[in-house]
Amino acid sequence: MFSKTIVLSDTFLDMPATTRCLYFTLSMLADDEGFVNNPKSIMRQCGAAEDDFKILIAKYFIIPCESGVVVIRHWHINNYLRNDRFTPTKCTEEKKFIELKDGVYEKTEKPAEVVKPKKTRGKLIDREPKNELEEIEKAYLLKYKSLYEKGILATPEPVINWTATRKQTNDMLSKFGKELVLKAIDKAENDTWCVKGGYCLSTILSSGVFSRLINGRGGTADEFTVSDIDF
Repeated sequence: MFSKTIVLSDTFLDMPATTRCLYFTLSMLADDEGFVNNPKSIMRQCGAAEDDFKILIAKYFIIPCESGVVVIRHWHINNYLRNDRFTPTKCTEEKKFIELKDGVYEKTEKPAEVVKPKKTRGKLIDREPKNELEEIEKAYLLKYKSLYEKGILATPEPVINWTATRKQTNDMLSKFGKELVLKAIDKAENDTWCVKGGYCLSTILSSGVFSRLINGRGGTADEFTVSDIDF
């Protein structure tokens, strides 16, 4: 699957047709986590040139690994798979150096921390929160579960780097307080942009989206850069 926010963006459409064709082909032949272990063979199959490959790297649409494996950077924005249809990538060594932030893959210099959100979610969602951070996380998880049960979200579990998101949540709590953060999470449930992006907590709490939700503005993604709150 492909997200319109990616393949209809000016950055994507400004690339040559052969480069776009290579991106589509790599994405269609990637594994269930967005890793491609034979990009050179795929380039030959679709008639792409080395320059097309370099453009995709330069424009941050793919991430190259030293082993030759490439990663589709916006894989989790383009694709959502149910757990019973999901097959973990076999590129486990490369995955250690790939981190997921706001639904987008980024390359790291050191192995990324392995986080198991399912275990954390199952415990917290069934008990009383111990602090304000857990209150925020539980409110978010309950909203996420509700959206999934309604058939609005495609995956039963949110795709989140909990370590990075907890730091972000603590920062927002410190700056704006619990009530405003809970308000943003509540309003994001009915926000088309947030829901289409997978209802990701880190996205909801990002400066532009948070400001828009709190100030009640609507519009397209291009309008989400104005902030009425001092960050």
